Amino acid sequence: MAASNVIQRMHQFSVLEDSSVSLMFRVLGDDAQAITQATIASVTFAAYDLDATTPTSAVSTATLTVSDVVFDTYQTDDRWHADATGYNFRHDIAASVFVTGGHTYQVEYKFTADGGEVFHILGRVQAAPIMTS
Repeated sequence: MAASNVIQRMHQFSVLEDSSVSLMFRVLGDDAQAITQATIASVTFAAYDLDATTPTSAVSTATLTVSDVVFDTYQTDDRWHADATGYNFRHDIAASVFVTGGHTYQVEYKFTADGGEVFHILGRVQAAPIMTS
């Protein structure tokens, strides 16, 4: 149950520097069925500061617990505003990741399905600077 590796669009987000953010996605496999905890063996996370002097060095990495980030049913809590269907993947990213305002960060999720297939979700997060201290 791998999702397509073709990026149809880059997901774009904004956050205030030194702030946490919850990223939510509705993730479907190639069979157009929603992924579930049982269909995903692992999920890893990496974030890169694209404006840093070493943009290919991750500023944060983690192996995520599948049951913490993948949901077996669509969620429609107050954080989700896209539609009435909801999301089935949510990752809460700590404020310590987006420490430099005015920088763009790339976040990457690598999913390994229970059958060994690998697919990715990518996003760009613009960290808006805070001018007051």
